[in-house]
Amino acid sequence: MKTLTRQKGVFAIELFIVLVALIAVFYFMTDLSHKLLSRAQLDRGSFALANVLKERTRYYDERFTLNASDESDMKTLAARLFDTTPNSIAIKIEALHDKSTLNAFESDEYRNLGCNANSLANKADLAPVENGNTFSLYQVTLCQEENSWFARFWGNNASPTMTITSSSVVVGR
Repeated sequence: MKTLTRQKGVFAIELFIVLVALIAVFYFMTDLSHKLLSRAQLDRGSFALANVLKERTRYYDERFTLNASDESDMKTLAARLFDTTPNSIAIKIEALHDKSTLNAFESDEYRNLGCNANSLANKADLAPVENGNTFSLYQVTLCQEENSWFARFWGNNASPTMTITSSSVVVGR
């Protein structure tokens, strides 16, 4: 009989440990799903902007090189896509012509967040060649800083944020 009375608190301790573990798993899964949804939104945005960048030469003029006004236009479009201000958009646009001429512009926010993506110059082999004519490549990279709920729950307050990056490459005409 004495052994039964000593073990009354064991169930409460085990229940507490299991509940803490379940809450940790819940926070981890919620945090992970939020990051995946953010990444999917960035993927859709970067692909849409890369297509707009590619098609501008077809519909507006015969200019293939990029300039600062293209960066400004892409920031404005991205701000509309993500329902935010243009100054908060971290974007880098690149164009590669003839596998050697690279034009690139990046926003101040892109540099401030320390976003990292492979340069389009490293992807020169993706450019198709038809009848001796090398097509241009266009790349749009979007970057976003996200808070990590799980890091805060786990007690890691030193780095409660992470940077999510998405790049899309399209072939020009």
